[in-house]
Amino acid sequence: MLLDLTTSVPRSSPLLGTDTLDRRLISTGHVGTHLDTYQKRPVPLEYFSCPGVLFDVSSQQEADLAHVDLSVIPPKAFVLFHTGHIQRYPYGDPHYFSPHPYLSQELIESLLKLDIRFIGVDCPGIRPGKEHRPADELCEQHGVYVIENLHNLFRIATPGPFQVYTMWLDDPEQTGLPCRVIAQWED
Repeated sequence: MLLDLTTSVPRSSPLLGTDTLDRRLISTGHVGTHLDTYQKRPVPLEYFSCPGVLFDVSSQQEADLAHVDLSVIPPKAFVLFHTGHIQRYPYGDPHYFSPHPYLSQELIESLLKLDIRFIGVDCPGIRPGKEHRPADELCEQHGVYVIENLHNLFRIATPGPFQVYTMWLDDPEQTGLPCRVIAQWED
């Protein structure tokens, strides 16, 4: 089965024509599903395909080590966190961008000690407010990229292994690279 995890925002979307989002974020690529690359390190092409692991943290405001089993994360993984936020508040809803679920600093630092490639969330970021960018930069320093605004994570219906394919568009100016993310597993 193939499942698209991408939140796309058509150029004709009223969201892009309103003041709901900071225009600076729009012009730098931080719209819809994107990966953050503030330090502009090139994303290695081998990151295109990764084994996936999904953690359901939808009952938590702050997911921490008590909510995940790090031992199940395979090498070179795309680690996905289903917070349920995008289901409660669809992308573009004013509540979507207000306080959202996030990962604890301890969880992020523990993930960075593993051999992973991506951290993906179905919300605006892995840390709230002013902690957002420093957390993304810390990940990037460790060769891990954060992908935000995923959707359909609740539809990953496999207890077994699955693969995640990520395609991004490099841009030397943007700090948010639009991307498409697809999960695949055997039925």
